[in-house]
Amino acid sequence: MADPRGLDAWLKLIAKQELPSLDTVIKAICDLSDDDDSNADDLTQIILRDADLTSQVLKVANSVHYNRSYSPIKTVSRAIVQIGYVDLKNIALASSLIDAFLGGKPREMLIQRLARSFHAAVQARAMARELSIVDSEEVFIGALLRHVAELALLATGRTVAERFIRERDEHPDQEHSLALEHLGVGISTLNKALIKEWGLGALVQQAAEQPDSKDPKIQAISLGSRISLTVHKGMGHTDMQQLCVSVSQLLGKSVAEVQELIVLNAEEASSVAATYGAERLLPAMPNHETLTQGEAAPEKTDHDFQRYMNRISEAIMDGDSLSRLLQLSVQALNLGSGFKRVAVSLLSVQAKTLEPAIVYGEGGNGWRDSLKLDLNKLRKGESLHDFLQLQEAVWFQAAGGQGATGVLNDLADGGDVMLAPMRTRERLLGVIYADAMGGGLSKRQYEEFQLIANQVNLYLQFHSPASG
Repeated sequence: MADPRGLDAWLKLIAKQELPSLDTVIKAICDLSDDDDSNADDLTQIILRDADLTSQVLKVANSVHYNRSYSPIKTVSRAIVQIGYVDLKNIALASSLIDAFLGGKPREMLIQRLARSFHAAVQARAMARELSIVDSEEVFIGALLRHVAELALLATGRTVAERFIRERDEHPDQEHSLALEHLGVGISTLNKALIKEWGLGALVQQAAEQPDSKDPKIQAISLGSRISLTVHKGMGHTDMQQLCVSVSQLLGKSVAEVQELIVLNAEEASSVAATYGAERLLPAMPNHETLTQGEAAPEKTDHDFQRYMNRISEAIMDGDSLSRLLQLSVQALNLGSGFKRVAVSLLSVQAKTLEPAIVYGEGGNGWRDSLKLDLNKLRKGESLHDFLQLQEAVWFQAAGGQGATGVLNDLADGGDVMLAPMRTRERLLGVIYADAMGGGLSKRQYEEFQLIANQVNLYLQFHSPASG
């Protein structure tokens, strides 16, 4: 089979790959105006046409990253009311595109590049929020799709596309000539054509065509992309240090503050990807080990945990989101208090499953699947069942004969485990989990675990809406 050559040939091939094209749900979503509220009904109908998309949109809408009311969202129309039309439109668009690119059996290079785009999108959105940019979700989409032609080429499965990208990565200054040699068309030309054909919007187009613009949105997108390209070198690398300086200048924060934000956002990228049902991207996402490679592990001190508590207090005072508070909390427990593994799991809308939202520590994302629990299978008398009934912080001590039983014992590898409820004024939102990977925990760790849980619950009590 001859390889396609030229713009028209590649556009036709991409359209045949069951990728986004003019007559798909993605085109329909992009055609909706961002400023006409009457389009809410149209968006609802587009989403409801596809049962899988409906389910995915509601899952994302109920996550800690989007649902600031913490009340269950059970319908698309309710999601528009609670989250907002524009944000839900962007959630639907991102969900559809991720599903399209990950459909079938994506090759490893596509997974790697989509993971990089997703990480860039999370970093860019976080910067937009720091800058108080109202349309932070638009920035997320802009960073996710800035290099959409590269993703679309890889999704065709053609060897020539992978060959071009591999050689381009080795010789970035020869991108145009390599594209003409392998594809018969410049990659920027194909990128512009796809953005226009799929109607991906003015910001995506501007981000692709004017990456050096002084527009704060474009700066956030460009810096997010550069971070995702460079972060594998580690935070201590000269290139990353220079990027941190650029971000600090944009945000008006110290380099140290920016470094912490980048690490938090990199960890959050995995959490957001899982929320979008893109678990296949998780092995390609940066983790704490990647970020700190080449750096000497800091010596533990008695003040580590208190430093994290101070950061959590600052986040609460600054009005940061719940997702940011939870990221800081699991870091405090893992890095400050010494728990081997920490997780925050949320109850589903129907409260029949417990799904991990954030995982941290040894084992990382490989541990995530074990945390997906069907609560219908719990037996009365086993530890997790009784905890969900009492909803009080608890320490299961294996050495004292009071270890966890049932599924909780399996999760903790037979060792100590601590649980605490996360409650709004109205309901149980989820569970904070920490263990020692089969080992024991200390009284000091239990005290610190309870302090973190209390901070989270005070935040939820303060920010959740009052009943009636």
